[in-house]
Amino acid sequence: MRDAGPDVTRAPSPPATSGDGARERLAAGPPRVVGARAIGAASLGAIAFLLLQILTYGYGRDQGIYAMVARAVLDGGMPYRDAFDFKPPGIFLIYALARALFGPAQWGIRVLEVLGLAGMCLAMASLAARLFDDRRIGVVAAALAVLVHAQLDFWHTAQPESFGGMLTIVALLVATPRGGAGAPRPAPRAASLVASGALFGAAGLLKPPLAGGGVVLAVALAAPALAELARRGSERAAVRRWIEAVQPAIQGEPARSAPLAPGHARSTAAAPALLWAALRPALLIALGGVLPVLACAAWFAQRGALGDLREVLFVFTPHYTALGWRGASVLGMAWYGASEWFVQYSGPLALGLTCLVALHPDRHERAGVALLSGVIAMHLVGVVMQAKFFPYHYGATWPLTAMLAALGLWKAWQRCTRSGAKAAAALVAALVATAFARSATKDVADDYIERCAKRIAVLAGGARDQARLDRLASVADVNAAANREVAAWLRERVAPGRPVFVWGFEPVIYDLADRPPATRYLYNVPQRAAWARQEARDALMRDLAASPPAAIVVERHDVFPSVTGDVIDSRDTLGGFPELAGLIEERYELAVSIEDFEIHLER
Repeated sequence: MRDAGPDVTRAPSPPATSGDGARERLAAGPPRVVGARAIGAASLGAIAFLLLQILTYGYGRDQGIYAMVARAVLDGGMPYRDAFDFKPPGIFLIYALARALFGPAQWGIRVLEVLGLAGMCLAMASLAARLFDDRRIGVVAAALAVLVHAQLDFWHTAQPESFGGMLTIVALLVATPRGGAGAPRPAPRAASLVASGALFGAAGLLKPPLAGGGVVLAVALAAPALAELARRGSERAAVRRWIEAVQPAIQGEPARSAPLAPGHARSTAAAPALLWAALRPALLIALGGVLPVLACAAWFAQRGALGDLREVLFVFTPHYTALGWRGASVLGMAWYGASEWFVQYSGPLALGLTCLVALHPDRHERAGVALLSGVIAMHLVGVVMQAKFFPYHYGATWPLTAMLAALGLWKAWQRCTRSGAKAAAALVAALVATAFARSATKDVADDYIERCAKRIAVLAGGARDQARLDRLASVADVNAAANREVAAWLRERVAPGRPVFVWGFEPVIYDLADRPPATRYLYNVPQRAAWARQEARDALMRDLAASPPAAIVVERHDVFPSVTGDVIDSRDTLGGFPELAGLIEERYELAVSIEDFEIHLER
């Protein structure tokens, strides 16, 4: 049974106005839009094409890290204690699920990602139907969101934000009840609010600021009751002024016995019910939100790794975040984050948002626009707080942005088609131009259309051209083919089950070689970061003493100052790490050099 608010929380029904005609038109269903079927078919075709492209994506550095932590989890270990990374724990569980379902192949996480995106697209269509009374807007929004996601390519997808965006859309859908078009929407059920809060909590386990979407939702749901409380408070203030005005005319009677304005007693009695109506969503969403967090904490506590989680997330990670704030101002960072989101990743999204601002949301659309805008703002606050501005940090925000952009483009299309074919053609031309003008594809040498053509060629050949796939999964100093060659060399010369150690930033080598790491440190950022260096180096040497590696791989040219805080690569770092350098010199000999890697075998 749907929870119903008390009658006293309902605003009085307004008299019939010209707005009733608009509501009647909405109740009759979405309006006929010229070319709507073609737009829908093109959107669905684009989604299918882009999802197929995503299935061909390989690993970047981060994906290799997540896969190795997931492998440790499936082998009975724990994140942070047995396999180090400083991302929140949710992403490791997603990779563990993909590995459990599909095995260790890199396409496994891409299958799970594509399934999540497909589900998100369905949720976006349903959410648009509930927020804007037209699911076709959601179909267009889904196409825009998947386009931006796919353009982020292999490096910036299958990230915590990627999956957090999917959870956010579903969380908003769960908390938005179905209702008749143009009619007041019923209050969400208690179970729906708890479920929505749990989804926001799960998103927070992927990236903590994403849980803030639940706060925005609670405020949005409380807003009508708070507005009614404010209105009735104004009424009571007016009554008090009326009493003060008539008091001199009342002979011999105290002020409290003066006649009251009609409705005062009813207004006073309604206040507790309105207050509960305002607090109820927040309490239920918060209840749901803490459930996944408590479950995660209980898991770590039961496995004796709660201290490791605390140390990494609340000691190591804040220092890492502080790197981006050196010499920066809050206003400057906020401006940079907002401008990056608005204009630097997608021309079509920027055009759609501009159309929405210019054409204004209709009355029945404003609540949905405000809700989505609030969650976007919360996400951007999180991006600015991180102060890194990596492309994937905006990943959870693009589906929400696409919902607003699609609404703006839909309204612009309706306006243009009413004006004639020339106006409609101009809008299409503007959309195409902006799509070519700004893309979310970053960091790679070729543009996304070229990369799509190469992937189509790979798919046409049965996806057996590993060399071409490796070239598509290489960027900057990361060479997927070299990683694969190093792993093959280790498989040939290191016995199964013997540990190896990679002194660098390519943990995917462990996975490709199918050899266990000799240490919890899958990469050497902790040993290179000034704020954790000595303690992490001591722990590393203890690990290597307890589990001597059969081979040590030393990497060159892996310079990443926004992560390590300096411009020194792993091999040069050995000059300041005499313990590890001495171990390599005394017990190992250089066997081979492959691209940027030197492989040392036990003597």
